[in-house]
Amino acid sequence: MTESQTADDLGPDPLAPWLREIADAHEAARHVDTVQCRGSVALIDEAARLRGVAQVKLGRALSLEREIETRPGRLADGREIAEAEKRDWQRLGIDELPEGHGSVELAVHVGIYGRHAHGGETIKYDVHGVHNTHLDGLSHIGADNGWHGPIPAAASRTDEDTMVNWAQHGIATRGVLLDIAAARGVDWITAEEPVTAAELDTALAKTGVTLAPGDALIIYQGRDRYEAAGHVYPSGAAAVRRPGIGEDGAKWIAAQQPGLVLWDFHDARDNPGGALEVHSLIYAIGLCLVDNCLLGPAAATLKAAGTSTGLLVAAPTAIHRSTGVLVNPLLLY
Repeated sequence: MTESQTADDLGPDPLAPWLREIADAHEAARHVDTVQCRGSVALIDEAARLRGVAQVKLGRALSLEREIETRPGRLADGREIAEAEKRDWQRLGIDELPEGHGSVELAVHVGIYGRHAHGGETIKYDVHGVHNTHLDGLSHIGADNGWHGPIPAAASRTDEDTMVNWAQHGIATRGVLLDIAAARGVDWITAEEPVTAAELDTALAKTGVTLAPGDALIIYQGRDRYEAAGHVYPSGAAAVRRPGIGEDGAKWIAAQQPGLVLWDFHDARDNPGGALEVHSLIYAIGLCLVDNCLLGPAAATLKAAGTSTGLLVAAPTAIHRSTGVLVNPLLLY
């Protein structure tokens, strides 16, 4: 804002009062004058990494990434899915899908020279949306003309470096998987009943783990089963209720001081304004979020192994000015 403007001149506060309180408390506890705060990733220290390493007992690894479909023979299926999504949105009263949200364009270049061959490619993608597994940067959700840090929003036009800093810091810590669907005794969470703090506590109690600052919360809500049953998960671009975590759960997450959160369903948007309750924590506490994780197989595998923990590694590409990157989170156990 300019010197002549006040916050009131710019319209209503984009943060709900409870989020503003969380943001103010975080600033008082964690921000230092002239030092840019790097949010939740800064909580991942040597102790957090060692907690993660200590969970690796079998030397096995699980990928938590949803596959990105680029095979030409499968693209028709993708169009059918898009049409189904469009019909689902129309039932919700939404006429148009946002263009490009979560899309990936891949051009593969192959040269064959006698017995020699060479391959290359160019790729263009919209990192956000509800399809591809991606890590949100601090410059994804903001307020008051800025990002968490504080970082001026205008810096994203020139030199915003969250992703570079996070990549160089190293996102590797103890991961704790909370099976909310199992705690509730259902196959998946429904839009009518967002995940509550009590359910998060119940799921955590079942792991037998005491959380520590910097841990990765891996929150399974049954999205793989939901989609296998033919349901389409609505995009965050539409202010509609959907399965996920609401205000109560968002407050719980903030209180745990996680290094990052990985989840399958996103924000429930269970509020009159359709706000993104958990995503708003990106601004309030600098929360590192990994959206659209494939967690059903991981939940089943860890249960069979008799554990809920592992070493979680989410290594983003160091791209200046990036608001997010596609990522393949790995859980070693």
